[in-house]
Amino acid sequence: MIQKKVWLDYDQAALDAAYDQRVWAPDMAEWLARYRADTAAARRALGPETLSYGPHLLDLYRAQGAPRGVHLHIHGGAWRAQSRDDSGFLAPALTAAGYAVAVPDFSLLPGRRLPDVVAELRDCVGWLRSRGPIHLSGHSSGAHLAAVLATETEFASVTLVSGVYDLEPVLLSARRAYVTLDATEAAALSPLRHAARLRGRLRLAWGTAESPEFIRQSEAMATATAAEAFVLPGVNHFAAAYAPAQGALHAALIA
Repeated sequence: MIQKKVWLDYDQAALDAAYDQRVWAPDMAEWLARYRADTAAARRALGPETLSYGPHLLDLYRAQGAPRGVHLHIHGGAWRAQSRDDSGFLAPALTAAGYAVAVPDFSLLPGRRLPDVVAELRDCVGWLRSRGPIHLSGHSSGAHLAAVLATETEFASVTLVSGVYDLEPVLLSARRAYVTLDATEAAALSPLRHAARLRGRLRLAWGTAESPEFIRQSEAMATATAAEAFVLPGVNHFAAAYAPAQGALHAALIA
C-alpha cells in the first residue's frame, strides 16, 4: 500500500521518525545522564549563584579572569524536558574564557504554550542586559528558542546547535500532540522565515549523524543567514550539545 506523502518525500511514519531523535541516537539516555553528571560537576567546581528572574531560577557561573560579558545558554529537550540541572556542562570551558554563563529554567510544554515560553526568555534577556553584552546559544529546541529571540533583538553573538528553524514540518509530525500553535503563531515562531532580521555574528553547528530533517533545517538556516557553519562529522544530536565547549566551534566562540 502506497503511503500518502505529508512533507517533502516523507509519509507520516517517516516524518514522525525524522523528528524523533531516539531513532537516530539509540544512546540518548546515556548522553542525558552525562549532561546531568557534568552539570553537577560544574556546580561543584564553580559554585554558581542561583538567582531568580520572574518566576524562574537561573544558575549564573562567574567568569574567570578578565570579563567578556554573559553567555546565555538555552537548553534543549523538545520544549518539554530538561532544566538548568542538565545544562550547565558548558560552563567550565566558557567561564575559563572570561564569560559569565547564565543557564535559566523556563516553562515546559504542554504546561504552557510556546509563545509564553518565548516571552519568559525575552524577560530573562532583559534581566541580564545590565550585566554586559550577551552572547546567546541554544541546543536542539533551545536553538529554536534562541533563534526566535535573535530575530527580535541583537546579541553580541548567536550560536545555534542542532536546532529546528521552521515549525511547519514539526507541526505535521507527531510533535503536534504537544506543540499547539495556529498558523499565524507557527509562522511568527519560525526564525527561518525571518532570517533577514538576524543581525550580528551568527554560528550554526550540527552533526552528520543527526536526523535528516534536523540536518536539512540547519543547512537551510545556514544558507538563509550566511552564518558561519560547523559540521560535526559522525556526531549525533546529543553529542552535538558539547560543541560550544570543544573543538572548532569553541575556538571560534572564544576568539
